[in-house]
Amino acid sequence: MKWTNAMLGVPPEHVLNLIGAAGQLQPVADRFANGFDSPADFDNFFFDPEKTNAYLAQVSGAASAA
Repeated sequence: MKWTNAMLGVPPEHVLNLIGAAGQLQPVADRFANGFDSPADFDNFFFDPEKTNAYLAQVSGAASAA
């Protein structure tokens, strides 16, 4: 239900950043898509702006190091 409610409103900036990153970083796209099979994972990187920003920083840093 939390996921449904999140998708019904105007997405906040951190969600737009996450979706934008998914277009550039395959791990972000994969995790976002896999969330539909395991919606509990959205609590770890989607709903909270601080968790989203930390996740994107981690993935971006790993992509830069590669």
